[in-house]
Amino acid sequence: MPILDFKTEKADVFTLKNTANLNLLLNRNRVINLINKFEFSTYGKMLIVSGGYLHLEYRYLLDHAFEVYPYAESQWAESRGMNHKISAGLQSRYRLINTKSSLMFAAVGLFFEYEKWQHPAPDANTPEHAYSRSIKTHLSLSYKLQLTEKWTLTTTGIYQTRPDSTFNKPRYGGAADLTYNITPTVGIVGTYRLIYDTDPIVPVRKDYNTMEVALNISF
Repeated sequence: MPILDFKTEKADVFTLKNTANLNLLLNRNRVINLINKFEFSTYGKMLIVSGGYLHLEYRYLLDHAFEVYPYAESQWAESRGMNHKISAGLQSRYRLINTKSSLMFAAVGLFFEYEKWQHPAPDANTPEHAYSRSIKTHLSLSYKLQLTEKWTLTTTGIYQTRPDSTFNKPRYGGAADLTYNITPTVGIVGTYRLIYDTDPIVPVRKDYNTMEVALNISF
């Protein structure tokens, strides 16, 4: 749902946010999934927040519990110093648990990642930008629990690293979504996201946390 906000305080405050998730079902066993998030905020001429991502994947259901999907993603977070990050790869996902109240999936994948970061304090001996190109593996486990008729909790854990250094300098991720379904198509969603990079390519804070509450509409 797009949000456009403008205020005249000591300096002009401008905020633009949008999140969208489009799923297109093809022949009952194939899905094209497009996810987009954009956030931009300024205070006068000062940039406060600038970031977002565009994620595209093509899911193919090989079995009732197993699917594979190539994907591509572009991310940027200029207010953190990340000019852009581009990744593309192949993932597979297997459904471990499927009951009336619980779903659990395990995913494994391989992807290429390119990053460009702005150095927070460049000098004569430090270039303005840092670059990274690498092949990485992806492991994740997600669990969805129907707490009550109206409440749903979804949690995810992620582990990413280079294939030649499985336990050396990994990246961790975590997510939790708590949803209250007002109707079958309208709900309120509270989300928490964590990314912890043990070895960022520039000296920035290793953990990145976000929390949001939004209205979710599906049709």
